[in-house]
Amino acid sequence: MKGIILSKQQMQDMDRRTIEELGVPSIVLMEAAGAKCAEYIRSRYIQNLKGKVLILCGYGNNGGDGLVIARHLHNECQDLVIVLIGKGNMSPETSQNMALCKALSIPIVPASCVDDITAIVNLNEIDLIIDAVYGIGFRGDLPEGMESIVTALDKLPSSAVAIDIASGIEADTGNGKALRADATLAIAYPKYGHFLASGRKCSGELITIPIGIPDEFLPENCAKLLDATTVEYPSRYPDAHKGSYGKVLIIGGSEGYLGSVNLAAKAALRSGAGLVFLSSRKALQAFYSSNPGEIMFTPLPENPKSGMPDESNLTALLDKATALVIGPGLGLDEYALKVLSTVLKHTQVPTIVDADAITLISRNEMLKKSLSKPNIILTPHLAEFSRLSGIDLKDIQSDPISYLRRFVEEYDARVLLKGYTTIFMDKHETLLSIAGNDGLATGGSGDVLSGIIAAFAAQGLPLSRASITAAYLMGSTAEQIAKHRVPRSILPTDIIENLFMEMQHA
Repeated sequence: MKGIILSKQQMQDMDRRTIEELGVPSIVLMEAAGAKCAEYIRSRYIQNLKGKVLILCGYGNNGGDGLVIARHLHNECQDLVIVLIGKGNMSPETSQNMALCKALSIPIVPASCVDDITAIVNLNEIDLIIDAVYGIGFRGDLPEGMESIVTALDKLPSSAVAIDIASGIEADTGNGKALRADATLAIAYPKYGHFLASGRKCSGELITIPIGIPDEFLPENCAKLLDATTVEYPSRYPDAHKGSYGKVLIIGGSEGYLGSVNLAAKAALRSGAGLVFLSSRKALQAFYSSNPGEIMFTPLPENPKSGMPDESNLTALLDKATALVIGPGLGLDEYALKVLSTVLKHTQVPTIVDADAITLISRNEMLKKSLSKPNIILTPHLAEFSRLSGIDLKDIQSDPISYLRRFVEEYDARVLLKGYTTIFMDKHETLLSIAGNDGLATGGSGDVLSGIIAAFAAQGLPLSRASITAAYLMGSTAEQIAKHRVPRSILPTDIIENLFMEMQHA
């Protein structure tokens, strides 16, 4: 099934059910995994197989997969060596395949550090490295000897293929140190660690290798990756009119932070919203009146005596919207707090809470009561989420899935956590996008994203899909632009002006 991502426990449960409920022996699954990996390697690296091939194997089942690969490739390899790393008892299936490799006279060299390898192999002559040492069961830090092997091999120009996951990477977090692979052959399904932290950098091209585990054993709550094969944009109709695609209301802007809501509004327009209204403080009306004619300015209703937002009239303004954004440039004063409190209390349409609005919620615990409303989504970057959740930033970076899940369950919230890997999560689903580049590391990118989300929600996409689809579109647009200019030169306005290009490609 396309786009499925599993945790380590979910994958282990599927393995167990296949063995126990279907009666498929573990060694049969190992044979299927190794044989299909060998088939892929043969098709992709046929020239490398004519040279020196190093297969790194551990004592567990990942090492067993490597031994099966060795059996299937040894006839066409002129110089293949199995390097056995680690110590202890082998799994029974791995032990059986080790005996078969010995019977075939495949060279096997025990190694506890890189010196054991260099004693029998000239590293500079290696054409292909196949990494099958630890697999998804690995946790913690690499043993010192294995770290020396990884450090040495990682400097080589040799091609490298990881089996299931790069050895040394944790399957649930992506943390760890490993040999960077050109390709990783994920057994049955990709794992979280392929898309997070160091795991994403070490995986290279990710290829899924099916081994006969039935889809019927998939858990209901498995995560999904949005990419070019799974993305679905809002539907469009030739007989539609402007009212068919919703009314987006963008609320924000304050003295010194005037441009952010403009970016959100322009992004909403470019993403297909039928009508876009920008609403800000009445004192800023002259500035926003100079906007392009497609963006309609509506001053925030204020009490003429106090100059503060008028709750009743603001609520009436909200009722006219199909989707809304609050937060870009909103400010952090009492005026902004009153606007946000009113919006969170009364909004009944898809509402994207971003930027200053998130900071205000982190400073006012009472506002978190509104996060359980099904029409509200938060769109923090990592630092904002740290302030919002009270969790140390380093902890979040070390395990974003777990900490995000804890927050979502506590507040029954919907969150799009922006970052190197962007994650949407609510109580029912987890969605990931890895599209993008460093061109998005620019002030204003988050404002553009919030406008795209609102436009997609106004056109009928559920908040979960609107948010992760917007993140994917924005990221893939940055990738398209980077084909013509260096990423560091990409501006948020470049993203807005090129969104249509990427949607046409999709």
